[in-house]
Amino acid sequence: MVNKLRAKVTKDVERKIKPMAHPGTAAFFMPQPSRLTSSPGFTLVELIGVMAILAILASVLSSNVINQMRNARRDAESHQLANIGQGIELYLRQTKSFPANLAILSPDYVAGSPGQLTNNHNGFLRYYFVQPNISGYTNAAGLAPAALADSRFLLITDLSQNANPTIITDADFETWWNTDETGTPDRKIHRGHVGHLFHLLSLSADGAGGSYAIDGTATNAGAGTLAAHTRYHITGTIVALDDANTFVTPETQFIMTGEAGYRFDPDCTIGSQWRIIRNGCLAS
Repeated sequence: MVNKLRAKVTKDVERKIKPMAHPGTAAFFMPQPSRLTSSPGFTLVELIGVMAILAILASVLSSNVINQMRNARRDAESHQLANIGQGIELYLRQTKSFPANLAILSPDYVAGSPGQLTNNHNGFLRYYFVQPNISGYTNAAGLAPAALADSRFLLITDLSQNANPTIITDADFETWWNTDETGTPDRKIHRGHVGHLFHLLSLSADGAGGSYAIDGTATNAGAGTLAAHTRYHITGTIVALDDANTFVTPETQFIMTGEAGYRFDPDCTIGSQWRIIRNGCLAS
């Protein structure tokens, strides 16, 4: 009886525990549990939700980056226009004339190639205008007192297109000068007023005779009396005064750094017939 029971148990165990087949046989390769089914993961709905969130974030971030880049370019253009404006003032100081165009400022007055001055960073044109009333200014002739307020220039550009401004008359200039560009942030206007560079020169005569030269351009009395000269000239202007009727060798010469006034008086001693206005003849 015991032997029968033992044989039965042994048979049951052998049936449940089978020896592993020899490597290389089909039985050796046992199926393994799938990691995909046993590991947690995202469902399709969850993946779509994550992608939607990422898309929204990307849209917001890219919009902010683009706006910041645009603002940076606008600020850079305003800064460059200010630099060009300073170059125009420097050119005016040194040459006693307005530059004919922006390219002439390169590279001595504004750093950069001519193309970098005539075009903005987006490739659109920069426009330069001197107020038409004084566009023909020469320092030898100077500015009439009424025109001093017109010693202005404009720099105009647009970062999205060529601005194409038309400025022919003083009224055109005034319209652009007063333009409010806050509603068009890509449009940039630099307004330059150079009246502070000019000083008043007054020359007159009490009688016939005398001559003078302003920046090398002579005016002679000849046999008559000099016409009064009351004009504004750029700081650094060289003024030379000669007692002779035809300018040759000046008795008085100076460089303008402020207002100056002289009067020719034929009753004064020869050699000192030009006297400072409000002063008498110099003692001989």
